[in-house]
Amino acid sequence: MNRQILTFTNLFPRAACPEHGCFVKDRMQRVAEHSGLPWRVLCPVPRVPRLLRRREYRVMAGMPRSEVVEGTVVDNVPYLHLPGISTRWHARRIARACLPVVRELTRGVRTVIDAHYVYPDGVAAMAIARTLNLPCVVTARGSDLNVLGQNAAVARQIAESMSDAVEVLAVSQQLAGVFDDFLGERRTRLVRNGVDLERFKPGDKVAARAELGLPIEGALVLGVGRLCTAKGFHHAAAALGKTGSAATLVLVGEGPERTALARMLPEGRLIFLGGLSRDRVALAYRACDLLVLPTYREGWPNVVTEALATGLPVVASAVGGIPAILAGSDAGALLECGDEVGLAREIDRFLASPPDPAQVRALAARYSWEEPVSLLSTLLSEVLS
Repeated sequence: MNRQILTFTNLFPRAACPEHGCFVKDRMQRVAEHSGLPWRVLCPVPRVPRLLRRREYRVMAGMPRSEVVEGTVVDNVPYLHLPGISTRWHARRIARACLPVVRELTRGVRTVIDAHYVYPDGVAAMAIARTLNLPCVVTARGSDLNVLGQNAAVARQIAESMSDAVEVLAVSQQLAGVFDDFLGERRTRLVRNGVDLERFKPGDKVAARAELGLPIEGALVLGVGRLCTAKGFHHAAAALGKTGSAATLVLVGEGPERTALARMLPEGRLIFLGGLSRDRVALAYRACDLLVLPTYREGWPNVVTEALATGLPVVASAVGGIPAILAGSDAGALLECGDEVGLAREIDRFLASPPDPAQVRALAARYSWEEPVSLLSTLLSEVLS
């Protein structure tokens, strides 16, 4: 019988959102190549009534029913979504819309469903897996448990649905503990993310600054992520005002806090680069002197390992998988969330005495894709056997 991996997730890059969920593609593309198993992707796509559509939902409304991403077939399956209203029914609506598609895609093919993001995607995938008697592996990634899982109705669905999953995985040990708490037993396996050591590597700082239109002289402190309160970039802006340096804060990303952040530093000390492709994000790492991530919650933040791979030291909150990444290294510093005085102190320290970029990159080399890809290839092959 033919075999295949069916990745089930809304987190996947497509033509309409090329930088969305690249970490899922990076992981599973490598697993498919390593295992030799055929692979395709199903993405639930919210269809929001016109009057409730924000910009991202307008983009999703134009997605094709099927597309090919770097040789992989992606099926975009629409489902009814009412933002802010239908949280407790979110997974049910996805399952109802996607069940006929999964039934057709798996007819006559031994399939393992590879679901990413526990709620709503993982819960929906488990409902489909039960109906079609398919094995399902579910990966927790961060806000699925840390944010959505705080809803009591959602927490009940997670606990009830995951009992039949053949494996439950998490991208950090801390998140694995959270997942276990939801399940009431210790069964979550750690499968961390990896870092692309070819894309993210040291390079010519002056050339990178010139290409991005950044100041050639002076220290640049970088933040990469959604410009929202949870990422804590307002703490970075406040801390920069407390430092002894005249460093400039460079932010990559978009989000609702952009206007508020712009008011926090004088003109010339804050530069917004907006959303960038990953190749240009790699340029931003090369152009800057330090990465700051004063975030309130994380799973396994790829920006940390990407910065390290580029030789950039990191100052970040001691949350999620960040302490594990930086453990026992001089390549970064950990702080309590919201500690602006400590953040200012560490910014000054690393700008005044930066670590050797080669030693910083050596830390990132621990987190290549080799280990997680090998583990997942073995796991999924065994499930399909």
